[in-house]
Amino acid sequence: MKGLVITYVITALATVGALRSPLIGLYVYVGFAVLRPQALFGWAGDMSYLSLSVGIAMLIGWAAQGFGSWNFGRARPVVVALLLYFGWLILSAFFALNTERAFAQVSYLARVVLPVLVGATMIREEKHWRRLLWTIVLCQGYVGLEMHIEYLIKGRNAAHIGFARMDNNFFALSLVTTLGPAVALAIASRKWWERGLAALASALILHTTLLTFSRGGMVGLLAVGAVAIVMMPKRPKYIGAIVLTAMLAVWLTGPELAARYRTTLSGRDQRDTSAQSRLDLWRDCLRVIGEYPVLGVGPANWRVIAFRYGWPPGKSAHSVWMEMAAEIGIPGALFMLMFFCLAAMKLWPIARARGPDTSDPYAQAMAGGTVLAVVGFVVTGQFVSAPFLEGPYYVVMAGAGLLAGTAAATTAAVVGKPAGPPSTHIAFTARTARGTSR
Repeated sequence: MKGLVITYVITALATVGALRSPLIGLYVYVGFAVLRPQALFGWAGDMSYLSLSVGIAMLIGWAAQGFGSWNFGRARPVVVALLLYFGWLILSAFFALNTERAFAQVSYLARVVLPVLVGATMIREEKHWRRLLWTIVLCQGYVGLEMHIEYLIKGRNAAHIGFARMDNNFFALSLVTTLGPAVALAIASRKWWERGLAALASALILHTTLLTFSRGGMVGLLAVGAVAIVMMPKRPKYIGAIVLTAMLAVWLTGPELAARYRTTLSGRDQRDTSAQSRLDLWRDCLRVIGEYPVLGVGPANWRVIAFRYGWPPGKSAHSVWMEMAAEIGIPGALFMLMFFCLAAMKLWPIARARGPDTSDPYAQAMAGGTVLAVVGFVVTGQFVSAPFLEGPYYVVMAGAGLLAGTAAATTAAVVGKPAGPPSTHIAFTARTARGTSR
């Protein structure tokens, strides 16, 4: 009951505060998207109006401040890719087999795209994207805590069932995409209690991912770990964090998950029904892509035509990329992929920073966390149909704010004007330029 009361208080304060400072509304809106209070307090009835009220106040405050700054600097390709993706989705909806379902999907994505634009146009300082990163990690860590209370105290593996209308695979995807940022914060935080809090969130997120028994989630974890090894500076604290996380994952992996994971590498004769059905679904998606390569069958329309290929009506394709290409065509799926991959490419030099005198720990954490979130989403997404999962979009939004902030700080330095509170953005840009010229 106390948690519900606190949620209402936060909603009221954020709704009022967002009118003056849209970023306040953005933090709470993003937090609710990850925390999903309607699932935590399901007995209280429909709570969707909480996010709606905060979101409307955020947009009003954003408009009152002139819609922020549209000088995105190095983040421009990322924002352009998002707008192209959203525009292509709308175009595909006009030619969809079922336009009502298609435009309902467009409306849902708009609730993600608009907050991303708010963040991309207003996040410029370190404190902005640092707060956003902490919001995402702590909210996901709290969800993991709730899953562990169910598992350890009540004796029920709720994560294997799913969370907030997400099945176990969908839930695993949301967890994998926040593990990287959580570990990055645990490494970069300056205060011991911050490190402890981030480390606890990392452990909760990691173990909850394993409790989902999702093979796609496990593949995503392996990909995140491999990229982290390549990306992280080879210094003791980074290597120690990676080794510790890997050891924890191995220790927590039970025989049931290990057996399920082995089936993804088995031959056709030994592969279980679930694993084989995914391959069959992807094959049928390729057939649809061949028939509708440009605009697809329309957003949310694969499930409408799934029965044509022998699947039950409403059957998911179990792949973000295969389903999106079938629904909005190859160009639309590529625009979506570009949004995530361009952000990772732009942030990679910052994440690879070396030497304490040339990099800020939080900037490196933000960059590295975003790269790992993208890797987790792209890889795990191949096994889960969750194209509009909010978390990855919001992590990339924070990364875009970091990239835009470097440009703003550099411009301010050139004209001799301060770029705001003391930050290390100019050093980031100088360091990146040195790294590029090598």
